Amino acid sequence: MGRSSILASLDLGSSKVCCMIGEISRNGDIDIIGYGVAPTTGIKKGNIVNIEAMVHSIGEAVVQAEQMSNTKIGGVLVGISGGNVSIVNNRGVVAIPRSDREITLHDVERVLQASRIIAIPPDREIIEVIPKQFIVDGCDGIRDPVGMVGTRLEAEVSIITGQLTAIQNVIRCVQKSGLEVEGIVLKSLAAKEILLSDDEVDMGVALVDVGAGTTEITVFRGDNIELYSLIPLGGDYITNDIAIGLRLPYSQAEAVKRKYACAMVSLSSDKPDIEIQSIGEPFSRKISQRELAAIVEPRVQEIISMVYKELKNLNYKEILAAGVVLCGGGLLHMRGALEIAQKILGIPVRAAKTDMYGYDHTFTVALGLLYYGFKQRSFVARDEVREKNTRSFFEKAKRILREYF
Repeated sequence: MGRSSILASLDLGSSKVCCMIGEISRNGDIDIIGYGVAPTTGIKKGNIVNIEAMVHSIGEAVVQAEQMSNTKIGGVLVGISGGNVSIVNNRGVVAIPRSDREITLHDVERVLQASRIIAIPPDREIIEVIPKQFIVDGCDGIRDPVGMVGTRLEAEVSIITGQLTAIQNVIRCVQKSGLEVEGIVLKSLAAKEILLSDDEVDMGVALVDVGAGTTEITVFRGDNIELYSLIPLGGDYITNDIAIGLRLPYSQAEAVKRKYACAMVSLSSDKPDIEIQSIGEPFSRKISQRELAAIVEPRVQEIISMVYKELKNLNYKEILAAGVVLCGGGLLHMRGALEIAQKILGIPVRAAKTDMYGYDHTFTVALGLLYYGFKQRSFVARDEVREKNTRSFFEKAKRILREYF
């Protein structure tokens, strides 16, 4: 990414597109100066199905963000997810050829580049390489080897790959909106930046993001991504059940779900105070929250049961010492959703806290992308300064030696 103090992110979701603009302040923090949200129908199950619809939605969200921030942006960091995303592990090895044996940023870049040498199908592309640990002369568990002395540098990494056409479609949509893609990041990695604590990640935690069309499961343990999976079920399927069960237009079913839905029949009210008008009926009628919950609860149980199926192959009760963090707009607004998740999974489940800067779950990924980009930029800037100072020291030392010897 460039050295401008402005950062911009773009979250392409199944129901909405969110653009957020941040500015790096003098004290090194991020100030959110603008955001925009636009509905979309261009994505299904994490994949773009209508480029023109996506371009329109991206343009609308970006215009809102630019007008609020009074800033024109040229590029964005884009979040990506989907069933076409997969993660493989690999290792890279390089020698440290210099006589001083000091490991520099350039050596780290070389070993990460070496770790990218892996056989992948021609229809896939590497999105990102995430270091799990560095090993210097057999000493493992190193997170930052720059400045250390050694003769052999190794890196164990997780390589995130995606389907080539899916990535190209994302890039094309952004470019047709007049922007450049400055980077592509797995959405759960972005959300991790603001939803999970360092202690939770070190202990082992599952981030379960229930969106409109999909449910994304990512298991973090230390610097490892133990599992990434996408379930083609989300909040829209609950809305669809309500629409069919009560014979309501989809938009009205969504409104009823948002305002009245409860995930457990036992926690719902039997007072008939929800007014609806079914398709084909001349008059409105009233139903109880319990009648609505009877439709909602089986689908919520199905979604959590599918999460359980994905996790059980991991021996998750031992790996997930910090439990499960549930996020996304598909379930969190429903009373009883956490109780169902905890009952089915049998481990602690908490709701993600997304009130940073006062924003709700709508902005989780967009905000996380800004922090992810800011962190990467800060690391590069820090290492560049450190390497520049090191070069300056050795150049000065060589000049003194030439003068006196």
